[in-house]
Amino acid sequence: MNTKKIPEQFKGLLTRALLPRNNPPDLDFPRYDLTPIDHDYAAQFQIKANYVFRTLGMDVGFVMMVGDPKKAEKIYDAFRYDPKYLGGGTGSGFKNRALVCLDMIDPLAQRIGAVNVVAKRNGQLYGFNTDGIGFVRGLQEFLATHFSRAYAPDGDLSLLKVLLLGAGGTADAIAFTLAQCGAHLSILNRTAEKAVKLVARINAVYGPVAFGGGEELLAKEIPKADIIVNASKKGAEGEFSDYSSFALATEGGLEENLRQSAEMVKLLRPGTVVCDVNLRKDESPTLRQARLAGHFVLDGTSMNYHQAVEALWLIHQEDFTRLKVTKEALAKLMAAAT
Repeated sequence: MNTKKIPEQFKGLLTRALLPRNNPPDLDFPRYDLTPIDHDYAAQFQIKANYVFRTLGMDVGFVMMVGDPKKAEKIYDAFRYDPKYLGGGTGSGFKNRALVCLDMIDPLAQRIGAVNVVAKRNGQLYGFNTDGIGFVRGLQEFLATHFSRAYAPDGDLSLLKVLLLGAGGTADAIAFTLAQCGAHLSILNRTAEKAVKLVARINAVYGPVAFGGGEELLAKEIPKADIIVNASKKGAEGEFSDYSSFALATEGGLEENLRQSAEMVKLLRPGTVVCDVNLRKDESPTLRQARLAGHFVLDGTSMNYHQAVEALWLIHQEDFTRLKVTKEALAKLMAAAT
């Protein structure tokens, strides 16, 4: 984005993201949705949203913007007073910080402790979280397609043991939604204390359904799991993009991580489903190792799709209602997005 085309209120705060593909080159729209992120990554929400806007003839554009999360308060102030800003996502680095920057927080998002979508209503910024429901709906569809109904009848997850790797913003949302659906959780994180604190919050609401600890427990917990979900930084774009979540990122570096991961994969039970919520242009190391070992794998595409439908509806329900577009019709449009 040419610096001359950056609106004055965003200078020094935001620049246009280089990813995903087809990210608009500027903010030359009558109205727009903006998502601040701390680094470039191949998000799909923006692509789907712009497809919907074009198809319905809406005067709105969706643009991904890179910024420093430490400046979140100033960024959201700029959004609040920008007459063109309608809402958007909260990307990497902003999910937790947005909580203290917005005017109103949905109770589920407050409980989770993270926001992934913002809607501007009457000049105020409202925060929501659709990450968890997006992941769970995608998982339920996957299980219904690949397994008998007895495995998860009518989407019921109460018979399943889920190993969640990571305890950050996205992991929090997934953990709370899985617990709400009755799943039994083990949550492991590089910093064990963070996992233990997340588990305490979950159990305070849903009873003793979750256990937490550090990554040194991977060998113990992997064989117990029906579902493994990577929501850690391993496999995400950036420093740990080539690392597998099945092992620690130790002083031995990438080679040691992949060697240990290969041994951990051998501990997976037959039929285990391995999920990775990180969005990438290629297959993540975690999914590649699991798939090559003969296990079912699910990437972040379905989660992104389902959470995006909910998010876009929250931001633009008034527009869609005026255009007589139902949520079901919106979902079909987003499924067709290219």
